[in-house]
Amino acid sequence: MVVFNEKDQLQDEVLATHGAVRPPIVHRVPSTADFLEAVRCGLGWGMIPDLQLTPAVTAGDLVRLPGSKPVDVQLYWQRWRLESPALKTLSRDVRRAASSALRTPTRT
Repeated sequence: MVVFNEKDQLQDEVLATHGAVRPPIVHRVPSTADFLEAVRCGLGWGMIPDLQLTPAVTAGDLVRLPGSKPVDVQLYWQRWRLESPALKTLSRDVRRAASSALRTPTRT
């Protein structure tokens, strides 16, 4: 199993839905690009964001685990409170890009 860091519990949540627990060997890969590459190279399995997963599945580099479902993760945009036209524009652009690129979370 591959996790991003010690706070990454996404894989544990998936295991719990299948009645399983964390395996004895877990690899930490605290870089999004390297995390994807570690899974792609077979170091273990891990939860990959849709924006990275879809191209890898289409290319035949990765497969979805049978019976797995997406796990929604709430994202936050954090910035300094400093009033700045540049930060205001950046915040607007980040929110706009997120609303067009990310899917709306499903309620369970």
